[in-house]
Amino acid sequence: MTPVRCPSSAIPASFLVPLAAPHPSSLASCSLEYTTNYCHWFAGFRGRNCEININDCERHMCQNGATCVDGVNTYTCACPPTFTGPYCTEDVDECAVRPTICKNGATCTNTVGGFSCICVNGWTGEVCSENIDDCTASACFNGATCIDRVGSYLCQCTPGKTGLLCHLDDACASNPCHRGSLCDTSPTDGGYICTCPPGYKGVDCTEDIDECKEGLPCEHNGTCVNTPGSFRCNCSKGFTGPRCEININECESNPCHNQGTCLDERGAFRCVCMPGRISLYRHSCLACVVTARYCTTNEHGFPMGHASN
Repeated sequence: MTPVRCPSSAIPASFLVPLAAPHPSSLASCSLEYTTNYCHWFAGFRGRNCEININDCERHMCQNGATCVDGVNTYTCACPPTFTGPYCTEDVDECAVRPTICKNGATCTNTVGGFSCICVNGWTGEVCSENIDDCTASACFNGATCIDRVGSYLCQCTPGKTGLLCHLDDACASNPCHRGSLCDTSPTDGGYICTCPPGYKGVDCTEDIDECKEGLPCEHNGTCVNTPGSFRCNCSKGFTGPRCEININECESNPCHNQGTCLDERGAFRCVCMPGRISLYRHSCLACVVTARYCTTNEHGFPMGHASN
């Protein structure tokens, strides 16, 4: 039997592949049997004219719910999101691929074909994205309003009530604290607690603190005078400030004249004069005129001191 070429109308060009020897130049092998043409040796196809693609998925090895996609003499496996690999047999570690898949501080744990999130207190849901409404099981009393939080709730009390559950009478409602102090109600027994301002003490902040007896608030021998809620310092000469802590610099007014140098002292000053000048009572620097054994000022004319011989 002499090999012949199948008619082009019988086999589409896309179906034609080279054949091995002894007919390397043939695109398909066409046989005549009982005067009828038929094709053979075309991988992946069957039929008299090789027109039927063989369904390779009939014997596929795709696993874990994968979908087989038929090809020409082969197939591929379309894996679900939780598996990978040629046959979808390799588990995907969602915790590594998507490290933020679990929300709100939850811990991600990989499982075969999936993952699980271990939620922190106050959250729920597959990825811990749903806040648990803690007010559904709250126990707020006396008409209080429940405010949901993450993992807890807050009872907003009506006037006159206090405590974590608004189950106590508010002792601060009667304003027991005085002198501008702050009143807080104990959440355990409903009693009041006064936070006193400086200068006062006592349960109701009505007792004045004598700061002059508490210590020595005035410096540099200043005299302490107690006042309601505070104190006052009467400073000694040469000092000022709320606690007499500031030394007054008497030299700031430049009291020494005629190039004299001013030295500040405690509550006073002293002038150091240039040669030929004299300091009157340690103040100023006046010119000295020598007459006999005394020197007098050329400005006022009264004795200033004894002159040397």
